[in-house]
Amino acid sequence: MSVNTRHTGWGVFTLLVILLLGGACNKQPVSGSAENWSYYSSSNSSLANNEITCLAKDGKGNIWIGTKYGFSKFDGKTFTNWQENDGLIYHEITALAVDGQGNVWLGTPFGVSRFDGQNFVNYTIENGLRSNNVYAVAVDDRNVVWIGTGNGVGSFDGQQWTWYQKEGGQALVNNHVRSIMIDHLGRKWFGTEYGVSEFDKGVWTTYLSPKALANYVFSVFEDSKNNVWFGTMAGALRIDPSGNQIALTTENGLIYDQVECIAEDGSGALWFGTQFGVSKYDGSSIVNYNTDKGLAADWTTAILLSDNGDLWFGSVNKGLAVLHKQ
Repeated sequence: MSVNTRHTGWGVFTLLVILLLGGACNKQPVSGSAENWSYYSSSNSSLANNEITCLAKDGKGNIWIGTKYGFSKFDGKTFTNWQENDGLIYHEITALAVDGQGNVWLGTPFGVSRFDGQNFVNYTIENGLRSNNVYAVAVDDRNVVWIGTGNGVGSFDGQQWTWYQKEGGQALVNNHVRSIMIDHLGRKWFGTEYGVSEFDKGVWTTYLSPKALANYVFSVFEDSKNNVWFGTMAGALRIDPSGNQIALTTENGLIYDQVECIAEDGSGALWFGTQFGVSKYDGSSIVNYNTDKGLAADWTTAILLSDNGDLWFGSVNKGLAVLHKQ
């Protein structure tokens, strides 16, 4: 495949550092808080496991939960679980995505499973993958599945795999692809362990920060204003459609600089999940959340906005906390 490559850096854009103010489950409000939270765990519901790794939703509003030991579907009332003995390639789920036909794609450290609701089809290096260690999965508007691995990123159209790597003349900035986001224009964004690659109509653009830790990218997210956010080891970085950038760190209110997941709520506020809690950014100020303010555990591994406006927070070992729409 012929591609053109151009490179740029975070420093190309105007850096605007905004000073921020520091800043079967029973529904119950948190003590001292007007916010209404619910909690799901393996002890009070049939959730597969309390170690949550990723969250996704399908076209019917079902929520899919990846864990260290299998995955669950929540239909609004009950959890249904699947494990290796059901056909799953491996019990630890590292990534989740649902395609346009309702198939659930599940990344693991030992390959990928496609689940149609009843049956599993498994993919490894023996039938298409370049690496069995899968970190990220996304689906574009043509129903092509993109798989981020420890050895590049691959696209699968249902028949054929196409792989992009740093080696071999391809323009991916780094082969360890930790996150994938497909924006409203169909551009593919790949967060890696050293920089970000954008792929659009055969053209690659590389984004590198002069701050080394900011080049380790855990998550990429597009908000409702078409801003692209990067969750990094050095805070949250944002590029707007005009190319301007802001950085959110602990220096201006973020609860912790290592941002592992990002979501947006119904009011347009951004939520950043870290090992020490969650930060909510409304565009002018930051409010921080931890277990004292409603989370099941401080270490937040995934955040999802459900169809009814609730925010779901996956934790490292305490299951799920749900902040209900006010």
